[in-house]
Amino acid sequence: MNKKPRNSSANVNEPRVGIFWLVDEKLVFDTTPVSQAEDYGALRIHAGNHLSVWERLRERNIVPVEMEYEEAPRGRVMYDTKNRRFSLLADRCILRRKELVSHIRKEMRLPKNTSTDTDHHYRCFQCLGRVMHDW
Repeated sequence: MNKKPRNSSANVNEPRVGIFWLVDEKLVFDTTPVSQAEDYGALRIHAGNHLSVWERLRERNIVPVEMEYEEAPRGRVMYDTKNRRFSLLADRCILRRKELVSHIRKEMRLPKNTSTDTDHHYRCFQCLGRVMHDW
């Protein structure tokens, strides 16, 4: 679910920021061209958050209605205006699969120097279960 850019011809190849999930082995996106993204300190971010966007996706039957937003592996892409660099933060279930990371980079038109990392906000129930088990 990508939002339509205001000027589609000018923004067709523009990098995007946004959020995504891996649901039933399919990536689901909600993104914004970086030029239209919201400022959040030194970052440019997508206005949508995982909870509210998930509810919209549920209403449109794009994701399973019985699934909660934090069950599926998820992540976010943002742009750091000071470092002029994109960051892709995601669940380990996504990051360990090169084909998924490649698909995200392609879908969001991210440059090669985009950094990737984990974040404690983006852990699915399966990964959280491993963390709790390790304690």
